[in-house]
Amino acid sequence: MKKSMKALLKNKKIKVKQIFGGHQIYQEIVNFPPKDVEYLNVSNETRGGEYYESKRLKEKLGAMLQKLKIPRMMIVKPGNYDLIHSSRGIIPIQFWNRKPWVIDMEHVHSFFGLNPHLIKNKFLKRFIEKKLESKYCKKVLCHCEATRQAFFHFLDCEKFKDKIEVLYPSSHISSFTREPHKKIRILAIMSIFYGKAGIQVLKVFSKIQKKYPNVEFWIRADVPEELKKKTKLNNVKYMDYFGNIIPREDLIKDVYTKCDIFFYPTLVDSFGYSLIDAMTTRLPIVSTNLYAIPEIVRNEENGIIVKIPGYELSKEYNQTFPWDLLTGKTEDKFVEDCYNALGRLIQNKQLRERMGKSGFERISKGDLSISARNKKLRKIYEESIA
Repeated sequence: MKKSMKALLKNKKIKVKQIFGGHQIYQEIVNFPPKDVEYLNVSNETRGGEYYESKRLKEKLGAMLQKLKIPRMMIVKPGNYDLIHSSRGIIPIQFWNRKPWVIDMEHVHSFFGLNPHLIKNKFLKRFIEKKLESKYCKKVLCHCEATRQAFFHFLDCEKFKDKIEVLYPSSHISSFTREPHKKIRILAIMSIFYGKAGIQVLKVFSKIQKKYPNVEFWIRADVPEELKKKTKLNNVKYMDYFGNIIPREDLIKDVYTKCDIFFYPTLVDSFGYSLIDAMTTRLPIVSTNLYAIPEIVRNEENGIIVKIPGYELSKEYNQTFPWDLLTGKTEDKFVEDCYNALGRLIQNKQLRERMGKSGFERISKGDLSISARNKKLRKIYEESIA
């Protein structure tokens, strides 16, 4: 880019036609945008981060697209804007609208509602490659390095390899004060009870209560009643998930900030956005080595990573581990490893505080901060319209 063009773009107000959903990633982008960037026609759903209010409906629509074997695409009308930023799929170029566009990607499987099989279809694969090769597609913004690597694993990226970049999600920092409490509180949040290792969470907590009577468990999940009765946890606070959708700011203020450890032994995730909220509230984290989790939870820095027996990212770049494989001795080892990791944090307040501080510094002023995200995003927009 010529120096004169760079100088001109640095002072330009950039108008972005956003096609975002209600996820907190996009809530944070539109509410805390890069300098001199205006997002047009932002919905209340996106502004308020109302993702889970309609999650089940979206899953049904995604399942329909999978059956039809149609990649996610959006037809966009021309207008007074500089470029398009889509989290909803490819922007096919029509003769009446040839604006540059960038696409946000949770996973390369996101073209088909996270179905890991359709991306292997030769026809569909080539269709996607051709659209990303287009001169109007300027960037493919991956939420994590694992997703960037997955693109090269599943697609022939030779003609658009320089477009593929990592843009980590971020979050603003809410002010909060911690109220003193006698017991050590461990928080577990599971939107998908079995997929987020809900069974194993209950087994780990059952072991913990036998050795550590000073621990209290806060569980936000739709836990089956028979499992509650079977586990017989003491000092537990159950909070329904879909039965009681809590606005994110309230969740941070009334739940995260009142706990001491965040336990997230997920088996189904491409990122784990609850980890971001835990970091903003200085919580040390115990999580798994699934997909992008180790990029967010740096082992022994801001948390402890527990390996899922038999899982390896580079096998197929899967963001899921079949939870029915966690049985017998394999499950016993996983539960024991989680128990030991939590035990270290329960016994060591200094370790909890050090890890919590490390995560907070990274999200407030490090590579996961809003300032780092906005600096990179502004540059991407400038290069896209140049």
